[in-house]
Amino acid sequence: MIKSNKGLLISLIIPIVALALLVVYKKHVLSIGKEVILPITGYDPRDLLSGHYLIYTINYGVNSVCRGSSLKTKRPGYICLDYKTFSFSRPKNCKLYITGTCNRNRFEAGVERYYIPEKEAKNLEDLVNSNEASIVLSVPKNGKAQIKDLLIDGASWKNR
Repeated sequence: MIKSNKGLLISLIIPIVALALLVVYKKHVLSIGKEVILPITGYDPRDLLSGHYLIYTINYGVNSVCRGSSLKTKRPGYICLDYKTFSFSRPKNCKLYITGTCNRNRFEAGVERYYIPEKEAKNLEDLVNSNEASIVLSVPKNGKAQIKDLLIDGASWKNR
């Protein structure tokens, strides 16, 4: 009986520790990354299984992103924010770049969704569609950007 209780305790502790380490890692990336503000346009699809979130298109200020990538295969891509360029290989002389994947001629960096509270969904959707909206990203040296905040007319949506 004692052995089974130890096994149960260990099986409960491992996911909790893993979740805590993930939270610490995400907070660390947010604190060490360089903050970048980029304009967005978006909408709220109200997916019943995923909850309320905004899906948006980020304007990186770069022309011809993911051009030449196949429609059927995913391919790594990099947007250099220093020089406003895109390439399929890691930029050598660029200190600030975002790593992503070209999927059907669309650049996906994992920051294209912003989850919002259900009671704020309709109001925030209207604000994003009728005002100037932008996203604040934290971009560490490895280029894996994370979302910090959503701005409406230059101010955090939480302060509205």
